[in-house]
Amino acid sequence: MPRRRRLRQSRASKPPTAPTALRPSARALWCAAAVFVVALAVYLATLCPTVIDEDSGELAAAAHVLGIPHPTGYPLWTMLARACDFLPVGHTTAYRVALLSALSGASAAALLAWLVVSLTGMALPGAFAGIAFALWLPMWSQAVRPEVYALEAMLFAVFLITLWRWNDRRSPRRLLWVGLAGGFVAMHHRTGFLAAAPALVAAFWLTRPRRGRSLLPAAAAFIAPFLCYLYLPIRAAARPSMNWGYAVTAERFFYHVLGRQYARWAFANPLEQAAKEAARLLGEALAGPLWLSVLLAAVGLPFIFWGMARWCRTRPAVTVPLLAGAALLAVWVVEWGDTSDPKVWLTPLGLVLAMFGGAGLSFLADRPPLRRLGLPASAAAGIAVCGLLLFANWARADQSGVWRHRDRWWAALSRMDRKAIFVCEWDDPMFAGYYLQNVEGFRKDVTILRPHGLWNQWYVDLIEDPELRGVSQRLWREVTREYGLKHPGTPEFWEGTALFAYRLAQHYRGRRTVYTLHGPYKETLPGPPYFVGLTDRLYRLDFTFPDLAPIEDRSRPIVAFAGGIQLLSLGFSTSTPKNGDLVEFRARWRLDQPLPGALFAVQLVPEGAGPRQYARLAARGEFAQGFPVLYGQWGLPASPAGTAYEQKGALLIPSNAPPGRYRVRVGFAQAYPPHYGDWREVPGLTLDLRPPLRPLPTNGP
Repeated sequence: MPRRRRLRQSRASKPPTAPTALRPSARALWCAAAVFVVALAVYLATLCPTVIDEDSGELAAAAHVLGIPHPTGYPLWTMLARACDFLPVGHTTAYRVALLSALSGASAAALLAWLVVSLTGMALPGAFAGIAFALWLPMWSQAVRPEVYALEAMLFAVFLITLWRWNDRRSPRRLLWVGLAGGFVAMHHRTGFLAAAPALVAAFWLTRPRRGRSLLPAAAAFIAPFLCYLYLPIRAAARPSMNWGYAVTAERFFYHVLGRQYARWAFANPLEQAAKEAARLLGEALAGPLWLSVLLAAVGLPFIFWGMARWCRTRPAVTVPLLAGAALLAVWVVEWGDTSDPKVWLTPLGLVLAMFGGAGLSFLADRPPLRRLGLPASAAAGIAVCGLLLFANWARADQSGVWRHRDRWWAALSRMDRKAIFVCEWDDPMFAGYYLQNVEGFRKDVTILRPHGLWNQWYVDLIEDPELRGVSQRLWREVTREYGLKHPGTPEFWEGTALFAYRLAQHYRGRRTVYTLHGPYKETLPGPPYFVGLTDRLYRLDFTFPDLAPIEDRSRPIVAFAGGIQLLSLGFSTSTPKNGDLVEFRARWRLDQPLPGALFAVQLVPEGAGPRQYARLAARGEFAQGFPVLYGQWGLPASPAGTAYEQKGALLIPSNAPPGRYRVRVGFAQAYPPHYGDWREVPGLTLDLRPPLRPLPTNGP
C-alpha cells in the first residue's frame, strides 16, 4: 500500500479532537482572587479623586442625580454608579463612581484569569493573562475614572465564560446563558456587541437540536437585558437635572437608545486616514514610545499568535468567531470619524488577545521536549510582559491627585457674573460644569448653553428660562442659515458659535453677561461687544472697551522676550495664598511693535524641585495657566507699540498644591493653541503656601 494512502487511512481512523472542557478548580479560584487583589490595588493607587476630562463629569453627575447621560443612556451603569455613590468611602462622587470602574476592571481581569486556568489547567499563564489585561492601557485608563468601559469589560468576560461552557456541551440550556450574557454586552455598549456578534451567531447555529422551541428561550434571554432601557422614559418623565435626550416619546427614546446622533461618524474615515489611525492606536495600545512598543510586541505577540493558531485548530467553534468579532471591532474603531480617544473601545479585543496569550504561555510551559524549562520560560515571559506594561502605563494611566480639570472650570465659573450665560461647545468644560453644578451645587445660577444642542427640540425643552429658550433657538437658526451649518466640528461651526454668542450678548445687554470659549477665527466682528480674555479658555463679551490705557513707564524690564516684548513688572495681591485660591495679579508690558492676538502664561515652580519632580507635579495639577491679555483679536485692536500698559488677571493655586515656596515663571506665545516654548523666571517673585492648607473639595452621597 502506498505511504500516502496509509497516512490518509491512519488519520481517518483517529477520532476527531474534542474540545477540551472547562475544568473549574480551587486553583482557578485562588488565581482569580489573587489577580483581583493585584488589579484592584493598582487601580486604587491610581484612581481619580474628582472630575477629569472627557465624559467623566457628565457621567458622574448623571449618576449622582439618577439622571440620563449621553446616548445610549447606559441605564445599568447609571444605577450601579448611583449605588456606589452611597458607599461610605472616598470624599467625592467622582471617586465613588470611579470605584465602580475599578471594581469592574479588576473583576474582568479576575474572570479572565479564572477562564484561562480552567481551560489550560495551569495557574501561572492564567494569572499573567489577567494581570496583563488589567495593566493594558485601554483597560487601565478606564478603570480609574467614572466611565462605562470597565463594566463593558466585565460583562464581556462573563460572556466569554458562558461561551466556553456552551462549547463543552452545545445544549439549548447552555445557549440560554450565552444569550443572556450576550444581551447584557449588547445592551450596555454597542462596541462590545460588535465583538460578540459572530460568536453569538455561531452558538445559535451550532446548538443542537436547532429548532424554534430550543432557540426561542435563548433569543428571549438575549432580549431580556434590554428591559433596562425602561429606566430612560421613567426617569426622563421625572425631569432630573441631567436629562439628555428627554426620552419621554417613542421617537426620542429610540433616537437615544440607538445613538443616532453618532451615526454619521460610522465608517467615515477614508482608507488612508484609517491606516494612520490604526498605526497610532497600535502604539498607544501597546506601550506608547516606539522602543517600548516594539519590545512589548516582540515578547507578547508570539504567544498570542501561538495560542490563537493552536485553538483555531482544536477549538474552532469558539476561536474563529471571536477572531472575527475582534477584527470587526478593530475595523469599526479605525473607521470611526470623530473621537479623540477611540482606544477605549478596544477593551473586548484586549480580553480576547489576553486569553490567547495565556493559552500560548500554557503551551510553552507544557511543551514535551521543554517541560523542565517550559514553566520557568513562560513565567519569565509573563513577568516581562506585565513588567513592561506596568512601566509603560503607570504614568499614562495614573489619575490620582489630578485636580486640574475641576480647578480650571471651578475658577472659570467663579469669575462669572450672577445669572450669566456660558456658551460652551467643548465637552471638557461643559461636563465639568455639569458636575460642579449638579454634584457640588456650585454656581447653579449660571446657564451652560450648548449651541448644537439647539438643533434638538428635546434640548430646547430643558431650558428653564422661557425667554432664553426662545431667543437662543431663534438666533441659532439664523446663524445656521447664514453659515450653512449641518453638524459640529467644522471650521464654519466654530465661526457660527462665536457669532451666536455675540448676538446673544447683544440681546441681553445690561441684563445678563455672556461668556464663551472663543471668538471668530476668521471674521472680524464690529464691537461692541468685545471678546475680553479672562484666561486662554474663557472670554467675556463686554460692552465697554477693556482697560488698556497706555502708561508712561521707561523702567528696565524684568523679563524680555524676542521681538521686543518686555515684562516690566508682575505683582500678586498676596504672597501667602492658600491652595484653591484665585490670586489677583497686575502685569505691565511694553512692546516695540504691535502684536495681534498674543498670549502669556504664568507658571508656578516648587522651589528646589528638579525637572522630573516638577513634571510629576505639573501633571497632577494646573501649575501653568495662560492669559490672552495682549489683545489684538476678535474685535480688539492690536497691542500698542512703544508704550507700556497694565493688565489684570487672576492666577489659580491648585487645590492639591503641596505646601512650600513657589517661584514664578512667565512664558509667551503668539499661536493658538498656545505653545509657550520660552519660559523666563521672574526674579525675586515667590508665593508661599504654608500649613494649614485648605481641605480638598468634598461632597456627600
